[in-house]
Amino acid sequence: MTLSNRTRNVVLLCAVWLAVLAGDAMVAAQPAATDPLQLVPAESLFCVRINKLNATMGQVDQFLTGLSPFGLSMIVQGQLAQLLGSPDPNGVVMGGDFALFGPLPGGDSPDPTRIGILVPISDYQKFAKGNPNVTAPDAAGLSLIGPEGDQGLIATNVGGYALVSTAGNRQTLTEAKSWMPRGATSLAQRLSADEAKRAQTSPVWLYANIQTVQKMFGPMIEAKMQEAKQAMDQLKNMGQAPPMAANAGAIMDMYSGVIGTFLKETQSASLTLTPSATALRLDLAVAALPQTNMAKAFAADSATMDRSFMRYLQNGAAMNILAAVDSAAWGKFNDWGIGLLAQMAGKPTTDPEIQKIRKFATDGTNALGGTLAVSMSADPKSKPPFAFRYVVGLKDPQAFSRMLDQMPSILNSGLVSGFYQQMGIKFNVELQRKAETYKDVAIDSLKFSIAADPNSPQGQMIASMYGQGINVRLASVNNLLVYAFAADSSAAIKGLIDQVKTAGSSAAVPSEVQTASQLIPGSEKADCLLTYNIVRLMQVGMSMVPLPIPVQAPNTKSTSNLAIAGSTADGKLSVQIALPKQHLQELMGAVMQMQQRQN
Repeated sequence: MTLSNRTRNVVLLCAVWLAVLAGDAMVAAQPAATDPLQLVPAESLFCVRINKLNATMGQVDQFLTGLSPFGLSMIVQGQLAQLLGSPDPNGVVMGGDFALFGPLPGGDSPDPTRIGILVPISDYQKFAKGNPNVTAPDAAGLSLIGPEGDQGLIATNVGGYALVSTAGNRQTLTEAKSWMPRGATSLAQRLSADEAKRAQTSPVWLYANIQTVQKMFGPMIEAKMQEAKQAMDQLKNMGQAPPMAANAGAIMDMYSGVIGTFLKETQSASLTLTPSATALRLDLAVAALPQTNMAKAFAADSATMDRSFMRYLQNGAAMNILAAVDSAAWGKFNDWGIGLLAQMAGKPTTDPEIQKIRKFATDGTNALGGTLAVSMSADPKSKPPFAFRYVVGLKDPQAFSRMLDQMPSILNSGLVSGFYQQMGIKFNVELQRKAETYKDVAIDSLKFSIAADPNSPQGQMIASMYGQGINVRLASVNNLLVYAFAADSSAAIKGLIDQVKTAGSSAAVPSEVQTASQLIPGSEKADCLLTYNIVRLMQVGMSMVPLPIPVQAPNTKSTSNLAIAGSTADGKLSVQIALPKQHLQELMGAVMQMQQRQN
């Protein structure tokens, strides 16, 4: 079989997968009693499961109402009828649970394109004889699927399910009964109790075995990273590498280390989708291998998010963040980041300068606590074209003040300054204590000057983003650290001081934040909560492009937000995402407006 034919059959198999997601089959039989994951090998690279197909497709169509003139069921129902030669998929239990997985066993090496689909059936003979484009089982128990002369798929009966694959996998399906998993060798038995529940109860469940990814692709990824490193080194030796590539080898080693650590220390990742008439919810779960550094990083957070800090967030923001401040967890993140910095600089972590930076970061982290509230608003006509406002608990004002005094000397010389110089960027930090006073509150000033060759792409980008630099204002009030940077940081910090001084715990939560948090059940127990407004972020992003572009940024009014909640516990990272239909409609309206302006 040629590569083109093989690719065509893989695409055809995926089309079958989508096709069986359609349809209102008139099948009265009950779904197969067997859990499809009991038929999936435990070491499979991936698995996609759709539960209660008819009900799930109904939920998808409800979500698509108002977004698309056609439901997904209507679009693919005709494809299914064409493939099987019947308007109704005879013998297929459309109310059952479907699963797609790979790779199938066989071949000289694992091939992720060798995939199979488990289709629940009421009667295999009815499936084979009741659909004109499905042949009766041959001596090996295999049925061909497809119009006469174009039968690119085959199927076999595996007990309550039809296992469907491409015609090139004939031998694998012939031997299916011998390699089909039993007990502990099935994916159903390898999943944790929580993951098994997600797989069985979620409308759509997608799973990736990261350890299998490591075995199949880890060496190839490492080889590609080394090839990229050698290419950058060659450019460097020829004098053709960009300024930022001065330490290309160390940077590529850093990326390789990050990817390698993820692959080696992650057990699995899964994603569930739950559509409804008003929103699409996605739940991501990443499980670390026990006893690894990643598992320790995914331990339960010792801090608790104070939801009363939601009052410091903003309506109309492009992004809001509310997070518990866990000094220990933040310290681990600092250590990881400083380790990468040392690697890029080609220095050991025991180097005195590295240790000095580590202590500086640790002191700053330990001085903070409680809860962090951040709002970023868009202001496309100013420089910078955004404004950040921060409110965070302050455990040790004296320690934070000492850290602040050290900041200019740490950042203006040595490793950090050298890193920017290698990229052709001039970087400088100036600290001014008590730059101004407002309502008896002393306000400090930090000025970050960032510049590069104005004729270079990075120089134009920096000027477009930051103008003459970043001006930050900081103050301590009511055991809280407040700081802001914006086109007018002085006005922003004064607004925060007023808010902290006057707002009690009963102050109203911004309506947009409240609405977004209600999209995620249990968000009050999360370690962090975020809202994103993609339309407003587009306005910020397009205003930072240094060169004129043919499309103006949209000015579409948007009042809804994407909601994200995250937490860690028991070696697992959990992230919940809710996309309101209204926000998707607003985004579509913004894109249409940009197209109209371009025309």
